[in-house]
Amino acid sequence: MKIIIIGGKGTAVNIADHIINAQRVHGQAIEFLGYAIDDPSLKDSINGHPIVCTTDKLHSIYGKYSDVKFIFSLYKPEKMIERVKLLKSYGIPQGKFHTFVHPTSYVSDHVKLGVGNAILSNCSINSNVSIGDYNIINSNVVIEHDSSIGNNNFIAATTCVGSSVEIKNGTFIGLNSSIREKTVIHNFSFVGIGSNVLNDVESGAVVYGNPAKERKK
Repeated sequence: MKIIIIGGKGTAVNIADHIINAQRVHGQAIEFLGYAIDDPSLKDSINGHPIVCTTDKLHSIYGKYSDVKFIFSLYKPEKMIERVKLLKSYGIPQGKFHTFVHPTSYVSDHVKLGVGNAILSNCSINSNVSIGDYNIINSNVVIEHDSSIGNNNFIAATTCVGSSVEIKNGTFIGLNSSIREKTVIHNFSFVGIGSNVLNDVESGAVVYGNPAKERKK
């Protein structure tokens, strides 16, 4: 399997490095081809890996190759709605997206995984968890049993998601956050760094702190 990442800054580069590590160190049958991004200031490569095209041309150029798949990584906390719309605007079929799991992560045999997800190193995804499509789950994240993750979520490193938690769609969960069991994190909400979430978070809300409190929408 050959992977092109839609994006080319921050987490996109982390995902690329994880893919390369999975191949070179762990022998995973995967290859990183390069980036699709629209920023001309990056010129023709990032860390020595090629920018293969702009995002709007990606599917027209590479859609015909059955062994080439994509991962979307253009999420930003203040632009989640915009970026979800951007992904949809490409009109790329779901079947062209690949779910990547780094070999150091544990994913229970009883987890349901959608398409286009990136699960980076040292995560633990436990029994009967359901994960939708186009999510980024960064290093050292724990998702406990019977929780569900929707689509287009960004879960930053070292986050701990308790059991039977429901994270809807388009959320951004900041670094080192903890989410209490049986809590619901609604659409396009934002959980700030180091937060301890004890109660449901409303759609579009911004919460942070210990305990996490709503600050603004």
